[in-house]
Amino acid sequence: MFNLNPAKNGTSITLDALRAIAAQAVCVGHGISFFMPQLRGGQFALPQNVGVLLFFVLSGFLISYTLVERSSRDPQYGFSQFFVERFARIYSGLLPCLVAIAVIDAATLHLIGNAALAASYNFKAFVANIFMIETYRGPLAHLSFLRSPAFGSGSQLWTLVIEWHIYLFVAALFFLGARPAAALLLIPIALVFGQIPTHYIFGALQDDGVGQSLFLLWLGGAYVYFLARRGWLPPRGVSLAIVVASAAAYFMVVRPYAEYRPSTYPLLLLFLFGIVGATQAMPATSSAAMARVVRFFSGYSFTLYLLHHTIMYPAFLLWKDGGWLVFGCTVILANVIAATLASVTEMRHKQLASYLFAVHTRFPIAPFRKPRSSAASRPNATSLAPRERLPL
Repeated sequence: MFNLNPAKNGTSITLDALRAIAAQAVCVGHGISFFMPQLRGGQFALPQNVGVLLFFVLSGFLISYTLVERSSRDPQYGFSQFFVERFARIYSGLLPCLVAIAVIDAATLHLIGNAALAASYNFKAFVANIFMIETYRGPLAHLSFLRSPAFGSGSQLWTLVIEWHIYLFVAALFFLGARPAAALLLIPIALVFGQIPTHYIFGALQDDGVGQSLFLLWLGGAYVYFLARRGWLPPRGVSLAIVVASAAAYFMVVRPYAEYRPSTYPLLLLFLFGIVGATQAMPATSSAAMARVVRFFSGYSFTLYLLHHTIMYPAFLLWKDGGWLVFGCTVILANVIAATLASVTEMRHKQLASYLFAVHTRFPIAPFRKPRSSAASRPNATSLAPRERLPL
């Protein structure tokens, strides 16, 4: 039977490793673009774009797992509980990183100056990023208050907006079926947060196709989960062959700046399908050291994703095309700063969730979820499913 219990198989730690690899790919890819432009435009896909796509595939798989498994185990699991978990997971990293971006960009503007940075460094953009409505795409795009860029040097934040709106849109639809009594509140939520995801079924962030069909890719990751849940996974040997073949085909087919072509997405889905099939048949890792290393790198991957561009940008302004030395130093610096900041923010998201759950239990929001009647039934950090180690 399919599960993500790290004590029973290798799927959970492998997905953690993929998340860490995706974050490092985005960081390294932007470092290459900043400091070693001679490596751009070759025959291989840009790492930063592949990393973003991998995040969306993993997100579709894991959020679907969360909704189905948690609601099937707990009849009282509803939208508000899902919202608290996601809010704690995302905002424990986002808010500190926005403050860090504001501080670093202020220093950059004061010491170096840059017109492009100054144009997006303003209070309106900061607030829009807090509420995740920047780079809005949808039927209300003509409204001026929705037209805001990503804040400062945090240009990669546009993908987080899509993820957040997908979370709430999909959850609202899911609980409309599972908890129809909450329809009066869930329908408006679906209407509000469904605008950006539906745009990204076929639409893109900009005319050159960046971000095209990201919600479609996310739904593909969800479909892989449902295949796994039904037990429709091939044997270990076949799964490994799918992993190798899909990865090789992907890097042979995809070219730089063409990573967001939906015709290539099935190869990423096949890759995830093979990974899940192979690792479900593998025993859990017996190496505690390896597990700690993977958990460490995956533990700050979200913060690294949010912050690395801002850390690299001042070096880019000072030493454009700086070569291997500047590239290596900035990648290492981004990892060190992200790991340090995440140790007191992102890595403590379960404590934040527990606190918010306690507040929610005292002040429940009907009719999303009935209040718990006993302390033993209240959710806490240790009761979260193993997949909660994964962020998206």
